[in-house]
Amino acid sequence: MIGSPQRMGCMLRYLCAHFAKSQLWHTSGLLFAFFLTETCGLTPRAMGWVLGLTLFLNGLADLALGAKLDGRIADAAAAARLQARAAPAVAACFLLFAITPLMPTGCRVIWALTTLSGFRLIYPLVDVAQNALVPLMTLDAAMQRRWLAARNIASSIAALAVVALAVPLLIKGRSAMIYPLWAAMVAGAMWWSSAWTARTAWPSKSASGGPPPEGAESFDLPVVLLALAAMMFALTLFRTLEPYFAAFASHRIELMLWAAIGAPISQPLWVFWIDRHGAARALIGMAATLLLAALVLSESIRASSVGGVTIGILFGAGTSGLWLVLWAMMTQRAIPGRALRYVGSFTCMSKLAQGAAVLLVGQILARTTYSQTLADPASPPSRLMMMALLATAGVAIGLAAYRFGISRTGFFGIAAKRRPAARSIPVPDRPRPAG
Repeated sequence: MIGSPQRMGCMLRYLCAHFAKSQLWHTSGLLFAFFLTETCGLTPRAMGWVLGLTLFLNGLADLALGAKLDGRIADAAAAARLQARAAPAVAACFLLFAITPLMPTGCRVIWALTTLSGFRLIYPLVDVAQNALVPLMTLDAAMQRRWLAARNIASSIAALAVVALAVPLLIKGRSAMIYPLWAAMVAGAMWWSSAWTARTAWPSKSASGGPPPEGAESFDLPVVLLALAAMMFALTLFRTLEPYFAAFASHRIELMLWAAIGAPISQPLWVFWIDRHGAARALIGMAATLLLAALVLSESIRASSVGGVTIGILFGAGTSGLWLVLWAMMTQRAIPGRALRYVGSFTCMSKLAQGAAVLLVGQILARTTYSQTLADPASPPSRLMMMALLATAGVAIGLAAYRFGISRTGFFGIAAKRRPAARSIPVPDRPRPAG
C-alpha cells in the first residue's frame, strides 16, 4: 500500500493533470457541436458527421493503443511519461481546431474535420495513459473508489470551469478570437500538468497479474461495456443538446452550471453509500435522481431558473454516480494486469457510443428549426433530452438488477431464505452373496 504522504503527493499531481485534461474533453462533449453550428456556421448534419466520424476514429485509436501497449506499460511511471510526451501534440491540434471560425467559410468543414481528426488520433496517448494510472497502482477496492471519486470531482470542476467561462463566450456570440484564446490557456495547462505528472515518483506494481483488490464487487466485463455504451449514448444526447437548450429554450445556463456542481458534491455521498451498503443500493438511488430530473424536465418549470437548478443537480449527481460505479468495475477488472488493454477497450466503447449519439443529434437538429422549437417540451430535441434521462436511469436499474441477480444475499442485502435440504437416510450395506 502506498504511504500516506507519498500517496497525497501523487494524488495532487494526478488530479491537477486530470483536471486539465478533462477541460479539453468536456469542451469536446459540451461545446463542439454548438461551436460548429452556431460559431463556425456548419449545418447540423455536417456537424454530426464531423464529430461522429472523428469520435469513431478516437474509439478505434483507443482500442489499438491499448492492444499495442498491452503489457508494455508495466507501471504508473511509464504511463505518466507516455502522457507527457503526447501532450504537446494534443494541445496543438486542440488549438488548431479552435481557430476554425477564423478560416474562410468554404474551408471550414475540411479544416474542422482535419484538425479534429488529428486531435482524436493523438488524444488517446494522453487519455488512455492517464486513465491507466489508478489500475497500475497498489490500491484496495475502497482506496480505488476514493481515487476515482477524487478524479471525478476534479473532472466535474473542470466541467464547471468550461461552463462558467467558455459557454458564455459561445452563447453570447462574442468575438471569434476569444474562444481560441481560451482554448490556448486550456491546452497550455494540460501540457504543463502532464509534464509535472511525469516527474512524480509513482509507487506502482507490475502489470504481470495478481488477484482482484480486496473488497471488490465484481461485474462481468461484457456487462460493464454494454452498460457503458448505453449510458454514454444517452448521456451524449443530453449533453450535446444542453448548450442549445441554454441558448434557445431557457436563455440561461443554470442547467449546465448546476449539473457541473451536482457532480462533485455528490461523489463523497456515493462513495459513502457504496462503502456502507454496496453498489446495488447506490445504483437504485442514482436511478431515482435521474427519473426525478426527467419528471421536472417534463413540467412547465423546465425553462425557469428553479427548473434548471433542479434538473442540473439531479442530472449531475445521478450520472456522476453511475460513472463512478462503471469506472470502479472496470478498474477492478484491470487490476489483475494489462491495464491499458482494459482501459483502451473501455474508452473505445465510450467513444463509439458518443459518436453514434452525435450523429443522431445532428440528424434531429437538421430536421427541425431547433432555435424556435426547443422551448416546446413536445419538440423532437426536447423529447430526445427526456429520453436520454430515462435511458440513463434504465442503465442504473439494469445494473442494480444484475447485481441483485448474481448476489447470494438477495435484494438490498437481505439474505434469501433457503429451503432446508432433504434429510438423507443412511442405507446399510447389504452383504454380498458368497461366490
